[in-house]
Amino acid sequence: MVECKDANEYTANPMYEAIKQLRRYSNQREVTHDAGLQEGESRLFHTNQLLIVTHGDEAKFGTITSQDNHFFAWKSIYPKKYQEYTPPLGKERQQEVLIQGLLAPEILLDVIRNCILFKTDDKRLIKVACRYQQYRAMLKIIERLRTGTTATERSGVVWHTQGSGKSLTMVFAIRKLRSCEDLKDYKVCMINDRIDLEDQLGETAQLTGEKVTYINSSEELKTKLATPASNLNMVMVHKFQENEQELPEYLAGALGEKEQVPEYATMEVVNNSERIVCMIDEAHRSQGGDIGDNLFSALPNATRLAFTGTPLITDRHAKKTWERFGGYIDKYKLQDAVDDGATLQILYEGKTADTAINEKHEFDTKFEDLFAHRTDEEILAIKKKYGATGDIFEAEQRIEAIANDLVKHYIENILSNGFKAQVVCNSKMAAIHYQTYINKAIVAELEKRKAEPEPDAEIIKRIAFLKSAVVISSDGTNEKAVVTHARKRSKEMDAVENFKRAFNYDDPSKELTGVAFLIVCDMLLTGFDAPIEQVMYIDKKVKEHNLLQTIARVNRVYKGKSRGYIIDYVGLANHLKEALSIYSGDDKDDIENSLKNITTGVPILESRYQRLIHLFTDHGVNEIEGFANQTITDTQKTYDILELAIEKMEDVKLRATFEVYLKKFLQSMDIVLPRPAASPYKVPVKRFGYLLAKVKQRYKDDSLNIEGAGEKVRKLINEHLISLGINPKIKPVELFSSNFIEELEKNTSPKSKASEMEHAIRKHCKIHFEEDPAFFESLSDKLEALIQKHKEDWDQLCLDLSDLRGDAQKGREDEIEGVNATQAPFYGLIAKLAYNGKISNGDDSRIKVLVRDVIEEFEKTIDIVNFWNNGSEIDKLKGRLSDLMLYTGIEQIENNSNQIVTEITALAKVRHEDILK
Repeated sequence: MVECKDANEYTANPMYEAIKQLRRYSNQREVTHDAGLQEGESRLFHTNQLLIVTHGDEAKFGTITSQDNHFFAWKSIYPKKYQEYTPPLGKERQQEVLIQGLLAPEILLDVIRNCILFKTDDKRLIKVACRYQQYRAMLKIIERLRTGTTATERSGVVWHTQGSGKSLTMVFAIRKLRSCEDLKDYKVCMINDRIDLEDQLGETAQLTGEKVTYINSSEELKTKLATPASNLNMVMVHKFQENEQELPEYLAGALGEKEQVPEYATMEVVNNSERIVCMIDEAHRSQGGDIGDNLFSALPNATRLAFTGTPLITDRHAKKTWERFGGYIDKYKLQDAVDDGATLQILYEGKTADTAINEKHEFDTKFEDLFAHRTDEEILAIKKKYGATGDIFEAEQRIEAIANDLVKHYIENILSNGFKAQVVCNSKMAAIHYQTYINKAIVAELEKRKAEPEPDAEIIKRIAFLKSAVVISSDGTNEKAVVTHARKRSKEMDAVENFKRAFNYDDPSKELTGVAFLIVCDMLLTGFDAPIEQVMYIDKKVKEHNLLQTIARVNRVYKGKSRGYIIDYVGLANHLKEALSIYSGDDKDDIENSLKNITTGVPILESRYQRLIHLFTDHGVNEIEGFANQTITDTQKTYDILELAIEKMEDVKLRATFEVYLKKFLQSMDIVLPRPAASPYKVPVKRFGYLLAKVKQRYKDDSLNIEGAGEKVRKLINEHLISLGINPKIKPVELFSSNFIEELEKNTSPKSKASEMEHAIRKHCKIHFEEDPAFFESLSDKLEALIQKHKEDWDQLCLDLSDLRGDAQKGREDEIEGVNATQAPFYGLIAKLAYNGKISNGDDSRIKVLVRDVIEEFEKTIDIVNFWNNGSEIDKLKGRLSDLMLYTGIEQIENNSNQIVTEITALAKVRHEDILK
């Protein structure tokens, strides 16, 4: 289904309106459900494959379960043969790329067959369609399999950044493989290097629809992979290890056997077939050493497809990923994903002494850079400061100080938006200490908020709901009791799953969704997807690609989430540079662009503020900055500036630009708040928010909104609007609302009142036009005539528009002899189409007979169940209506027969209930 929207005088944000419309058609709008009502029909979408929203320049696609932030542009055209075309308007826009790249019949059928599937996300069934880079990579993989003459020529690297859906790309490739007659006999091996990733990848593999064979040992590998069966196998790369020691060390010791020195051997050929595809997840980690060599030797002729978001590519790496596997198949890098909205930009914030100084004393608390080169004396001084006798990373005084700081940061910056946090520490004992002091810090913050002169009940409720959990692996038989207890408690809480879920403050059975802090040391640093996680607090030494993979945990898209945050307590800044140095040229620039230091947020905030100011000054509102900063003391002058700014917003394109610029400004404000650097912008935020509300009301433009701006900023604006008597949750007051006149009188000048009335009447005519085209066209004509007649005479225009509002409210009152209320709209429409509105006296009686016959035809036809979705019945009805037109013998009716039939049928659909009552 395609929903096309135009940016008109009532819709500055057509894409927002298009998605809202699709959700209305499919009965998915939450506001409707909350009211216990139904709109649209969800069953009509049970067979729907794709939803597309477009307004010309922009075009995005999604599925029936897609939220606003899961509609994406299709940005590449592949196969290449579809790149050769002539854009209809002479330029290539998103719409043309989507049509050529996704809706070409061959591609569309391929996507429907192989690249659309259902999966569960947070216990919710969602429908997933491939994105352009996944489809492109899938086709390139198939091309290599068909054209490569050697294992190396068929193999290669898919460099797709973290969070871009590499696992699903594997699934789509497997499904495509099975649908190709010349390729479907391939044996497929999905290879990973972590137990937790095997579970995750295994769940994804189920989406292929094939049975997944799990290989649990080296011996199973030798038997199960040796078969010619065209099956799907899941195997950990470590199973390609030849270890001659049969007993684990602890068991050999218990049996009194001498300790054996492990002996490794190259694995012999398991299967030399060319009809094998190995899909290797996170290939950069498992490409080197004996294990990587064994994979190659065990399956010497297999196609090896390496999937990674962080390939090893510089000279410092003895075995570069692309050299090891035979070149790149497809690239989709960090900034590509950020630009597409598939992942989020990450902001880095250093909390160590050096970075704090560089960041101009933004922070009250500073911590030591434990990555810096330090003398023994300096290390002793640091340990003494925190009372540490052993590992400084486990020093409780230091952990307590960091826990207090991170809990404060979380509550002030993250909690209000409903997101969660991961805490990465250096050891299991450090994790235990972190949980202790985070819990204490939560209690302290709670008591502090309760003791405030005017306690905020909402934030108190949210803080009281917070919980932490430690997720660590087992140490076997020598584990400390506190570690065992913490791990078991985490399992009892189902901590990982509850962490992934949104806070549910109102349902007592969902109390454990309060798990807001997931404390880890080694687990959940890679391959862990929790889109609700926005911030990661790091107190651990992490290096190179592991560092990049770790921080990528916070870049997943989630409703209302515009950024991910990394808060560094150990001095990762230098290691971050080192991690980036494994890339070079464009690759390094790509990563640096998608990983910004949070201090860049202040100049960006300033530039976005200035861009808003210039938008108005460039259009003649020269004193907008004084209005925005509340520095103009003359009340009348302030009102005049406001009114001038509102008048300029009549231009729908300018209105759309204002909304986009304001959202960007508010997003930057949400990043910088509550730091002191945000203070100068608090008044402009409120003023521009007020201006948007007035523009929305004046032009009845319900598409204007500040969604996605961040809860902190929305709260700032909404509290200000409410204090002014404006409820931001209520739609613009429409023409016949009970409080329309009351709202109208809030405008203190006749010009603003006339403008408010004019746009309310215009919108009413537009919305209701289809119900009675002739009547509302005449109403619109009267409106235009009054505006032309009373130019600059705002008082008289107000009076006449008030009378016109009364006419609109009464509706059709002119009684036409021989025409009842049901027939009148049809009589008026036929008069408009055939006679330009004025029926000649000689034809009037015959037209009235025609209208009665038309209504009788509708009454005996449209009462069929689901009539308006039955194309053949509608065609039959139109045929009978055409006969009625011809039977009149009136030339004007016969000449316009086709148009009249089409438009009165459309009118009958709108007035269905009125006809049948």
